[in-house]
Amino acid sequence: MAASIRRSAAALVLCGGLLGGCSSGDTGAADVWDPLETPNRFIFSINRTVDIIAVRPMAVMYRDLVPERAQTSVRNALDNLGEPVTAINEVLQGDPNRAVTTLARFLVNSTIGLAGLFDVATGFGLERTKEDGGKTIGTWAGVEPENGGPYLMLPLAGPSNARDSAGLMMDYAVDPFRILTFSLAYNSWDTIQSVRYAANVVDYRSRTIFALDDLEKNSVDYYAALRSAYTQNRADQIRQKRDKTNAKSELERRDNLALVK
Repeated sequence: MAASIRRSAAALVLCGGLLGGCSSGDTGAADVWDPLETPNRFIFSINRTVDIIAVRPMAVMYRDLVPERAQTSVRNALDNLGEPVTAINEVLQGDPNRAVTTLARFLVNSTIGLAGLFDVATGFGLERTKEDGGKTIGTWAGVEPENGGPYLMLPLAGPSNARDSAGLMMDYAVDPFRILTFSLAYNSWDTIQSVRYAANVVDYRSRTIFALDDLEKNSVDYYAALRSAYTQNRADQIRQKRDKTNAKSELERRDNLALVK
């Protein structure tokens, strides 16, 4: 447990350093800020090699050989493990009501849904959301959503930036499943986390085969195209979250005024 606490503390300290990078060197929303392009491209080439040799072939076999219902159950179970982190981020984003719904989803799917293999909660009207630390930081950051600090290509993880990398470490630090397995299954903790990570990678890659193949085929510079697509997609997600938050705040303000009157 002490080691887990130290890791979490180290992650939070590093988060602070990355957040500092987000607040400095603000280039606005016009271009992706990529001051580390040379090492980023080097890591990208390694990631791409690993993808071509191992990840994509496994994803293709998974997509073609595993029954669709089984794939859905795997996705449901992986999503269910992430629900507590989503709930934490929803609280940090100022939406505790939505967090309660997310936790209700987790409890229903973990029990009636057989450890999350079946998404029973949606049938009960408990809709799924997906939030992460990067979106939480972006919701409150005083810069354009396109500006997440310096662009980063993470080894074996892919496109990111300072904001989203900080958010990733925040999510890692507060993940109840990671903390619980570390406390209860210390000797097999690495194996459990590796299996979870590998399952997420193969499942996600199987669902992005066509999109990434099309992006690579139709781009002169695959690295730049992927960088742009990632940045724009994350910016759209954060902008939508900001708009919802602002709309919710406006409705609450009007309700308060109505009560006063």
